Amino acid sequence: MLPNSRLVSQLSRATKQLMYSDSGYIIKSVGTGTFDTYNHEVMTTSNVPVECSFTDKPSREIWKDHVDLENIEAEVRLNTKPTKGDSFKITKRFGNESYSDKTFEIVGIMPRGDFGYVVALKAVSV
Repeated sequence: MLPNSRLVSQLSRATKQLMYSDSGYIIKSVGTGTFDTYNHEVMTTSNVPVECSFTDKPSREIWKDHVDLENIEAEVRLNTKPTKGDSFKITKRFGNESYSDKTFEIVGIMPRGDFGYVVALKAVSV
C-alpha cells in the first residue's frame, strides 16, 4: 500500500512532536546592503529558532560519501532547510534549558523527504 499525502502529513507531524524535543538556532549571514572601504558587503547575522533532534554521536556511515568524516562532531535533524556554511547553536537539550551553548558549522545536509533534513555539524572554535 502506498502512502497518500494525508498519511505522510500525519507521520511528519507526529515525528516533529515526538522526536524534535531539542531547541536551537540556525545562524545565517545576511548582507546589510552597505559596503566597507574595500567594497565588500558588510554582513550581519540572523538567528532563526528551530525545533530539532540533536545528537553528539553522529552516524558516520551515512556521511562517508558526502563529507570529511574527521570533521563531523555531531548531527541534528531539522524540519527547516539550512544552508551549508551557516552555523547552528544548540540551546536546549532533553528539555533542559541550562544546556551549555555550543556553536557548530553546517558541513553537510541530507534531505529526508517530508521528515526534514539530517545535518552534519563541525564544532566551531572561538
